[in-house]
Amino acid sequence: MLRRIAGAAVVAVVVVAVVAGGGARSSAPLVPDLAHAQAAAGKYAGAASCGASNCHGSTRPRADYPKLNEATIWSQKDHHARAYTALTSDKPKSGISPSKIATNLKLGKPEASERCLSCHAVNVKPELRGTKFDIAEGVQCEGCHGSSEKWLEQHSEKGWTHEQSVKVGMYDTKSILLRAEKCVSCHLQIDADMVAAGHPDLSAFELDTYSGQMPPHWRDKGTWAGTKAWATGQVIALREAAKQLGDRAGGSASGQVLNDALAKVQGHGAMVRVILAVGAPDVQKSVEGDVASLTDAVAKGDKAKIGSTAKNLQTTMQGQASKVAARDYDQASTKKLLADISGSGDAIGATGIRAAEQAAMALDRLYSAYSKAPGAKADPAASKALDTMFGTLEDPKKYDGKAFGAAAKSFNDTIK
Repeated sequence: MLRRIAGAAVVAVVVVAVVAGGGARSSAPLVPDLAHAQAAAGKYAGAASCGASNCHGSTRPRADYPKLNEATIWSQKDHHARAYTALTSDKPKSGISPSKIATNLKLGKPEASERCLSCHAVNVKPELRGTKFDIAEGVQCEGCHGSSEKWLEQHSEKGWTHEQSVKVGMYDTKSILLRAEKCVSCHLQIDADMVAAGHPDLSAFELDTYSGQMPPHWRDKGTWAGTKAWATGQVIALREAAKQLGDRAGGSASGQVLNDALAKVQGHGAMVRVILAVGAPDVQKSVEGDVASLTDAVAKGDKAKIGSTAKNLQTTMQGQASKVAARDYDQASTKKLLADISGSGDAIGATGIRAAEQAAMALDRLYSAYSKAPGAKADPAASKALDTMFGTLEDPKKYDGKAFGAAAKSFNDTIK
């Protein structure tokens, strides 16, 4: 379920799962996996090495970036800081029981399971853990920024550059492409047997939205950084959604779990279709064809066709990822994205709630950037239409595609 809060789309139930994990990829990722990174990097120092008041643990942030309160924001507000404790806390009201999930999967205690820790913590080999490292910190700084032994002390020295840190092991999260890879490496790596055992299946990941709700402790330069993050994230997410569908078809996943995976492909596919309409129309047609074929194959239970088509879609998205990430966006191109997505509201609404969720998050984040551009201002009618749109998504059991389409049309009318 999604809702808008203070102009941002927020996932009401957040499944904390970050850091490299999941099964092997059938298409090579754009970044090395955690095992490879561990072999090449130094030790992991732990969040305690970053959280001193004169480092990144200040409670009185500076005016400019880095504000030196990054570790404070992470520890107090970021869901990732609670990733490990999520393994030890049953939530009867939500029906999520880590202990029951682990029992169903025969994993023993979830907080000691390699499979659980691969996403709920920075689960590196014991010999790579520094003296202050504590796995109970969950997804701490090095989960995203990489092992810090070779740059921790140096990166605060005058004249030391970000590029120097990257050369000796820092993960370059300033690259939108690499950031997208890092996030989907867990958020779209929930296996079918985990879902069958009771693990929530994260159904509506979107890079720019999730980054905004962390909340961010960084600043992306440029008015249109969010547009680039959204577009790049959609391409990478479609690749991983296709992989997930193919993997599930290759196993013993139930029909419902297959349909859930297909819905993610359809949702991201609807967004990628709009992204590729400009600059890559031939690829756009290929994506549309693959999504249509997957929809038909899932309906017929043709697992061989699902597997081959999903693999083709993965390959296509792998080839487009760096190209989309290299695009520059401005007010006109962002407006076109807004117009094309909202103008397709009826078709998106009819596709299903997952596609509608992706469209709603896209319109919300893109409009946030668009309305803050020089000379622009937010239109109350657009905000009202977005609120109505998100209202149609509050209860999946009552989802009405026509109502979503009508809200999208109302939004579209405000940006013509």
